[in-house]
Amino acid sequence: DNIHISIVGQRLILVVIFDERSSLGLVRLRVRKASAEIERVLNEMETKSQMVGAVETISPFAEITDDDIDALFSE
Repeated sequence: DNIHISIVGQRLILVVIFDERSSLGLVRLRVRKASAEIERVLNEMETKSQMVGAVETISPFAEITDDDIDALFSE
């Protein structure tokens, strides 16, 4: 099994576990598309929460990049 980890919208970590039947390129393509949609939903949620006066919080992932994750798991 393989694992692909990425940060989405500086708010969450997306983890995809896949086997040899899927290529890394295909996984990255689908993750990119899914990440855009997830980020859109997160932004919509943030907008709605600000409308009701919710307090904005700083994400613990704000300073982590995809390159940082790649470096962590590189061989």
